[in-house]
Order: sequence, then structure tokens, then C-alpha cells
Amino acid sequence: MNKFKIFLYLLPFATLIIVAGCTSDAPFKFEGTTIPEQLNDGWEVASPEAVDLNQETLDKVYANFVAEDKYSNAKSLLVVKNGKLIFEAYCRTPKDRDRIGHVQSVTKSVTSLLFGIVKSEGYIQSLDQTLYSIIPDKFSSGSAKQAITLHQLLTMTSGIEFDNDVFSVEIYCDQPADPVKYILNKPMYAGPGEKFYYRDADPHLISYVIKRSTGRTLAQWADEKLFGPLGINDYYWDSDHTGLSMGGHGLHLKPRDMAKIGQLVLNHGQWDDIQFVDSTWIAISTQKQVDSKFNSDPHNYDYGYYWWILPNRQAVTAWGAGGNYIFIVPTMELVIVMTSMPDVDNGVLNTGLPAFENLINPILADY
Repeated sequence: MNKFKIFLYLLPFATLIIVAGCTSDAPFKFEGTTIPEQLNDGWEVASPEAVDLNQETLDKVYANFVAEDKYSNAKSLLVVKNGKLIFEAYCRTPKDRDRIGHVQSVTKSVTSLLFGIVKSEGYIQSLDQTLYSIIPDKFSSGSAKQAITLHQLLTMTSGIEFDNDVFSVEIYCDQPADPVKYILNKPMYAGPGEKFYYRDADPHLISYVIKRSTGRTLAQWADEKLFGPLGINDYYWDSDHTGLSMGGHGLHLKPRDMAKIGQLVLNHGQWDDIQFVDSTWIAISTQKQVDSKFNSDPHNYDYGYYWWILPNRQAVTAWGAGGNYIFIVPTMELVIVMTSMPDVDNGVLNTGLPAFENLINPILADY
């Protein structure tokens, strides 16, 4: 095993050791302002009272957010209500407002938005279309995987067995000559469409579908059709060694720009009254498409097309490892963003979706 592969295996443990060491020696967080600054970035700021949010409620949330014994790797928390930024907190350094950070699997939800744009422009005819019909040269003869549809890739039900704990190691470190063929040569855990299994392999195949169908990568589509028009100019989207944008992770964004994406979804694909993503795609991608259970998590959430759905909250969310979220509640005209240091285990630091729900519950309970 090469040194870089060993590093990737040990990174979560090293991060935990660093966090533990820092928290035992000195405060790991600081308390600052929660009042957003008016910038020339497309956001209108307002006070909580102006949008009928209780300041005492936000103070409770903030107290938990900056607590030393909770959300240890958190960096930022933003609240947007009625299209206005009304709460913005950074517990490491105020500089995090203007820094991009890895948002992990929030990337998948952005991939879904871009897929919707590609489909609306006519490059994709149907979600029942098979992957084989688009990239037949990548399949072994007679493979059962030839039946995999785009719908199944978008719902994590392709049946391809390629666990996330080895995906990045094998794609980044081993650098197979043809990553798409490499994925399609993996064994099957189930027949296509039979069982939900959350992985990075399926969205990476979607990334290749977009590249093969349009000649442009996800990052190029984002720059032209989504990020550029939204004023998201400072970002980074990682790719594999062939130049293909990572479909399941690798996107680095600023917190305020994540909130823009949330507001776009809340507005049915619009920003400043301009339609960037087809409203029909927003609707179907953020509604239940498959029965899902996230690994051993006892909390059951529904799954759309790379969006998690919380029926009891009437909410949808992008969910990235380590505590990265774009949480959207349409009935409340509410978007909440949280960013965290991403390379940690959700179970070890309790940064999964149930813990995030607990953090923001006072806001949700006000309505």
C-alpha cells in the first residue's frame, strides 16, 4: 500500500486525535457576532424580527452551536428567512465567511441540479434510458449492468457494489486507466433497482453521462449555467485523474453561496426571478423516489434524486459528511446552512442529520 493510500485511511483518525488534543488544551471555538454584514454578493440582510423570527430562539441555537462539547468540528451556521439573510455565525474564525470549504456529499445535490439543467436542454431524453444506451463501450459483453437506468443511478439503486470507504482510495490513489470501466467491473450487491445503497459510484457515473452527452464536465456546466449566473465565482470542484468532475463529492463552496443554492431550490429553480433550473425537475428531485435507510441509522429519511427528504419536517436537505448541510423548509420560507470540517466520522463526533435536527429544532418548533 502506497503512502498516500495509508494517509487517506488514517485521515479520519488523525483528525479525531487533533480535535481531541485541541479541545483538551484550550477553547476550540469562539463567540462572535450573529449579525450578517451587508455585502455586494446578492444577499439582502435583515433582522430576525423583520421576518418574524424570535431572537431568543436563535440565541438558544447559537449557544448550542458554540458549545465546546457539541458540534466539535462546526465552522458556520447561516439562517435565511423570506429570502433574507438574518443570522450568520462563525465559531472558528470570521475568515471562514470568505473561504471555500469541502462540502462533501452536498456535491451530490448540486450534481442533481445540473443534471436537471442538462435534461431540460434536451441532452437526456428520459430517466428510463439505460446507462448502456449512452456509454455502450464501457460495458463488458453480456453484463447484467446493461439494464441500469438513469433513474436507478439517481436513486442509488444501480446495484453496483463499491463502498465509499474504498471508493476515493481506489479512484484517487490507484488511478485506474478508465475509472468508468473500473466502476462497471465491480460486482453487484443486488439487481438494478432492487435495493437502495448510498454510494459515490452512482453519481460519478452520472457525471460521466453528462460529459459523454454534452462534451462538458459538471464543473463547466456549473460555471456557465448555475454558479456564474448566481454570482458564485470562488469555488473548486475536484476531478479524478482523467479530468472528470467528481459527481458525489469534491465541491468546495463558501457558506453564503451554499445558501444561494438553497434559496434557488426554495424558489423552484429561480434566483432574482430568473429560471435557472426547471421547476418540474426541482419538484421531482426533491420528492420521494425510493425507500431508503442510511446505513445503520435508525432514523428513516426518504430519498429523491440526490436530495434527502424529511417528511415530518416538510423539509429537504443536502447532506455532506462531517456536518455540512443545505436545509430547506418551503412551508417556512426557510434555508439553514451549516458547514464543518468535513474529514471526520459522523458517528464519532455526532454530526449526522439527527444531531443537526436537534441543533435547529428550536427554529423549526417556532412554527
